[in-house]
Amino acid sequence: MKKKEELNNLFLKWKEEQRKEKDAITIPFNKVDKASFTYDGFVFEEKDNTVLYILKESNLINGTKANDEFWFKEIYKEQNNRNIITRRIEKMQEYICLNIPNISNRDISYMNINKRGGFTKSDEDAMYNYYERYKEKYIWEEIKIINPIIIIYCAKDKKIYEDLVKNINVKCIINMDHPSNYYISDKKYMEKFKERFNKKYLEYKRNY
Repeated sequence: MKKKEELNNLFLKWKEEQRKEKDAITIPFNKVDKASFTYDGFVFEEKDNTVLYILKESNLINGTKANDEFWFKEIYKEQNNRNIITRRIEKMQEYICLNIPNISNRDISYMNINKRGGFTKSDEDAMYNYYERYKEKYIWEEIKIINPIIIIYCAKDKKIYEDLVKNINVKCIINMDHPSNYYISDKKYMEKFKERFNKKYLEYKRNY
């Protein structure tokens, strides 16, 4: 079975289980439609050893329910329609390509932890509750199917980051600020990324 097919099968089960929730502890501010779901995964070819960028959730700008689209994939491929998130991820990917052999700009995958989506301001409690509820059956499984060489974790929550480091079989996971952080310039953001990447990737190469 191809990876995209595996992911689609996983998402169908995930979406249905999410729709049947009996409580609201995973729903941001108790306002997002329970059936809301956003897709993600490979941006270009389905293959092992991509760079996986993990973020929090899609921003439901005009409502309370996502439209099932893979928003990042569409914007990332549209060169003239970049936003701060896709622009900074592209810059990180370019730097990684310079430092990891056989990695190209197309070797990229993307994942939101909360598939339901949220708003400009995140509901951190709902986010963590969502992770705890779906991590073993779905979140970790999605990462396993994607099988990345490295993860750039941009979802902010330190407890989730530490839990991923402890429980998934990816040895190089870099913790970064969310790329939508307007309080830091692109230049400062990339300086921070390069510093963390150089330190973490060197550790990884020494140990593995």
